[in-house]
Amino acid sequence: MARLFSKDYHERSTSWYFNHAIIALEAGNLEFWHSVDEKGNYHIRFFPAEAVRGHFPDRLDVIFDPQKERVLEHDCPECGASEDCRHYLSVLRYAYQHLNTDDFDVPAVETLIRHDLRASENWSRQLREAKLDLDGLYDPKADKVRLYYNDFSLLNINQLINQLKKDPQKPHKDMDLYAQNRDALSLPKIQLLLWLSRNKAAQSTVNKFFSVDKVLLPQLLQYIAPCEDFVRIRESGDLLVFHSKPYPMSLRIERAGKSNFAVRPVIVEELSTYVVGFPLWLFFRNEVYRVHLPLADDVIAKLMQHNLIIAHKDLVYYRTVVHQELKKQGIYLDFDPDIDLPQIIDDDPKIRLELKRLDEMYLIEGRLKYPSGHSIPLFVTRFNCSLVRCDYDLDGLSGNAWFYLPPRVFSAVDKLLELFPDADRNRVQQYSQISFTGEDVLARLRDRVFAMGDEDWELIIADDLGHLFVQKVPLQVVIEARQGEQQDWFSYTVSYHYQDLSFTHEELKKFFKSEEEFLHTEDGRLIFISNPQVYEETQRLIERSEAHKDGVYSARLNELPYYQKLMRQNPAIRLMQDEWLNQLAIDLQRRHLGQPAVLPPNLQNILRGYQKAGVAWLQMLQHYGLNGILADEMGLGKTIQALSVLQGTPDGRISLLICPKTLLYNWVAEIEKFHTNIPHLVVEGDKLTREELLSQPNVKLLLISYSLVLNDLELLKDFDFYYIVLDEAQNIKNTSAQRTAAIKKLKSENRLALSGTPMENRLTELWSLFDFLMPGYLRSLKSFKDTYEKAEDQELAQQRLQRMVAPFILRRIKKEVLLELPDKQEQISWCKLGTVQEKAYLQVLENVKKQLFPAESSGAISYMHILSALTKLRQICNHPHLINPDIKPEPAASSKLEQLLHLLEESLAGEHKVLVFSQFVQMLTIIRRAIEDCGWEYCYLDGRTKNRMQVVNEFEHNPDKRIFLISLKAGGTGLNLTVADTVILFDPWWNPMVENQAIDRAHRIGQTNKVQVVRLISKGTVEEKIIALQQSKLAMFENIVSGDRQVLSSLSTEDIKALFEY
Repeated sequence: MARLFSKDYHERSTSWYFNHAIIALEAGNLEFWHSVDEKGNYHIRFFPAEAVRGHFPDRLDVIFDPQKERVLEHDCPECGASEDCRHYLSVLRYAYQHLNTDDFDVPAVETLIRHDLRASENWSRQLREAKLDLDGLYDPKADKVRLYYNDFSLLNINQLINQLKKDPQKPHKDMDLYAQNRDALSLPKIQLLLWLSRNKAAQSTVNKFFSVDKVLLPQLLQYIAPCEDFVRIRESGDLLVFHSKPYPMSLRIERAGKSNFAVRPVIVEELSTYVVGFPLWLFFRNEVYRVHLPLADDVIAKLMQHNLIIAHKDLVYYRTVVHQELKKQGIYLDFDPDIDLPQIIDDDPKIRLELKRLDEMYLIEGRLKYPSGHSIPLFVTRFNCSLVRCDYDLDGLSGNAWFYLPPRVFSAVDKLLELFPDADRNRVQQYSQISFTGEDVLARLRDRVFAMGDEDWELIIADDLGHLFVQKVPLQVVIEARQGEQQDWFSYTVSYHYQDLSFTHEELKKFFKSEEEFLHTEDGRLIFISNPQVYEETQRLIERSEAHKDGVYSARLNELPYYQKLMRQNPAIRLMQDEWLNQLAIDLQRRHLGQPAVLPPNLQNILRGYQKAGVAWLQMLQHYGLNGILADEMGLGKTIQALSVLQGTPDGRISLLICPKTLLYNWVAEIEKFHTNIPHLVVEGDKLTREELLSQPNVKLLLISYSLVLNDLELLKDFDFYYIVLDEAQNIKNTSAQRTAAIKKLKSENRLALSGTPMENRLTELWSLFDFLMPGYLRSLKSFKDTYEKAEDQELAQQRLQRMVAPFILRRIKKEVLLELPDKQEQISWCKLGTVQEKAYLQVLENVKKQLFPAESSGAISYMHILSALTKLRQICNHPHLINPDIKPEPAASSKLEQLLHLLEESLAGEHKVLVFSQFVQMLTIIRRAIEDCGWEYCYLDGRTKNRMQVVNEFEHNPDKRIFLISLKAGGTGLNLTVADTVILFDPWWNPMVENQAIDRAHRIGQTNKVQVVRLISKGTVEEKIIALQQSKLAMFENIVSGDRQVLSSLSTEDIKALFEY
């Protein structure tokens, strides 16, 4: 038996510091527990008993080597590893006096630590999960806030900060834990901790907080904002959430007495507190918004205290200067209607310079010309003030008003004086004139006048001087467009203008062909066109059009967005449209989403708001003879929106719907569910059968698969369809495929493409869709590739393409319509048995009927045999390989597997996480192989999986693994997978309660997304019968606790026989 820590105690106890620093502890004042690591070292934690609690830290950790009888390490929450820590020295004395090595002979927990990981798991997890707690923010009397760091219990925060100070990017190697796992603490968090160490008003190591003066709050918030999920409100425990978009705040000026006015902030929600600065920080509980108010801090403080009072003379300043600055930040300034303001002109003026001759002197006289027509002398800029009151000229009439001078005006005047360095500045500031005299005046002026054409001002040369100067002229193109005689065409004329000059397109075409440098006008002026590119742009428009007499051109309506795009991109192009085209432009821009859809009564209460808006958009396109792509995300109801439009097909007209073979009966099911008045036929079978179907009268909608269009092209070409609808339209993305070419040869009045992924890999896929919808709109394939795919600036090219196609694509994603979606959205995706499946299914069915239901049998039903037969049929519905290994486990042999891969592809494109359940583990193996062939990452779990939670964590936290294959029984309970928002049930289960357990893996408490549930059901098979039984006998199913046999024994003989019908 030996005293504990004796060697370390004797080495330290003889010093003067030791005897004066220690805390006198009596027996029982400290308690401890210990463990033994893989090297045999004792890890001992000492903590105070109740008698000394508050006088001793809540812990002190010691690592002791019993072989060498030496303390290897110690750690104090207040002093760290300091050898002079009085608490550590007190423990040495306490242990020597009251403990011995026999106290550690009791069995201890053994630990095993290796260093294969980058860092200590506890340490790195604490760094990642630690939070700071902000206190005092909502207390108006407090002059400081506190940031508590209790979550950093395993770390000495000062030691951490000291290491970070050395280099926040590369922490010092002495701090092994941090150096081993630098990713555990993000750079914004590092910068915040460093800022706190530099700017703290005080720190308490006992209560673990930094205090910061409130005057520094604006700076502090700038550092907190980038730290996601790091700072909480101490009073509520809520994490601060900083919004990237500024708060939509506005200001309002209202009367406050006889001659004063109050400026008020307009904030709709209840404000918890605010922090003045730039930006202004607004707190709505734990939600934080910025507002970039361009006001001084003291003015903002008065504004937020509702104490910003201004005089009548200040109204003009706020209406002009303040208003302009607020507008730059997207903040609206409103005035009460009863406030009378003097006349204010605050449009953006242009500098107008007039060159004229006065005897032997040449003068350039300047004025500021406002868009409203008001004109004031240029000398007002000499006051260097953005707001002036002066006399004006307006069409020969004079008056007096306030004028706003934007900063651009002052810099333009400086440029003017730089162009004429010998000008008399005083004359400019007194008379708004620059004068020129001397023998070489004309030569000097010619060069300078020509150079003036490069600046943003308007130069007018007197008529008698026009022939002496070459003037740079920026032309403006005016395109006057009106509705065409044909419904889907419009006509237009083109003219070019500058001041009093105007030219036709043919005149300019002749000039540019001549390759002359200057254009001679009829009145003798010499013109240099400074923006010839506007002519080139206009020429490209005309090349896309048909030319008629008298300079009139016509183009298809679908070209109109291209004209509007040019006008937006080039201010020198002006498009003037008649009322009808204006309305078309508005409808295309706003997508007509605010207009009500024309719907039959049976759909008024079925369609959701966004679906009605989609139908309105499709009807708008149809009204103008245009076509488009409905690109809503999977599960938002593209099918029902398309059928709502097709229901309005005129009597006697036929429409054609082309879709993948696996989706044909989904469309049929939707028609029968919602649109019973649409006579329809599915075109399938052998060639003779298809010919007969295509000749059937009184049909409004033909449904055919992509695979058959090429075969029946000659028959389909004879039809003049009212609508051709392509479902999963990306099937025609291959521009050189025969199937694509065949579909584009079909005739129709309207066309519609449905696709959640209209472009998957290459831009030419989008070109192919538009070549079907509106041939020629995106030009030829070669021209399209040269313009977009081969462009040097790909980002700019794609932006241009997006502007071209955006009016004709409508896409909504689930996040945008969350409020309209139910928490759990369930649907059935119907599959038709493939040829191989159907053959196997009928064979089993025939054998079952002979063996289990002989014609004259009256014996008892063998539920065991029936269950076995039903299982075989269900396996065939999944994949015939499950009952016949000779059939290859490929997607082509199972329409349901093909359907699943399609659903997964669309889900992955929408960045969803998907759970796929199947009862059959062997089927999951086939699905795994198909997913691997597609190159998708996934997680897998069945009854044999041992590390269940590791697999679940991988799915939850790995953004690349978005598919989780789960056997129904293995994943039915004990899993929380709320990261998933899509559940696919590959095969139906007898008991809906088991299915619901699987669905609840995703749809449960903690789920913040809407959950979509898809059941894959083979049409006409036992699977459809199971679904029907679930619906009709739901109450019975809910009372069944376990087993398929109990379910079967609860069914009547007629119910069981019905299961074997096909």
